[in-house]
Amino acid sequence: MDAEGRTHVVGAREIVVTSEAELTQLIERGNKNRTTAATDCNDASSRSHAILQLCVSQPGRAMTSKLSLIDLAGSERASRANTQGERLMEARMINHSLLALSKCI
Repeated sequence: MDAEGRTHVVGAREIVVTSEAELTQLIERGNKNRTTAATDCNDASSRSHAILQLCVSQPGRAMTSKLSLIDLAGSERASRANTQGERLMEARMINHSLLALSKCI
């Protein structure tokens, strides 16, 4: 958290877009940067979290709307997903981060 008590996400950036096409392009770029891997439970299990926050405002109006979309990495039981080695360590870190997130919420 920063000095004002707001959550700070390392690497997060604010990008101003003025069209639906620009927003779509940013979402596609973000999806390409996601990490996925096959497990016994899912052929393309997401191995990273993604957060997209849209702040919509209109010139001349004091109102702003905020929409937060969050896609969390897959959390499969290690025994069901048959994870081992690097994938097992990854699953532990995902579960650890989900536990930390639940404490924040």
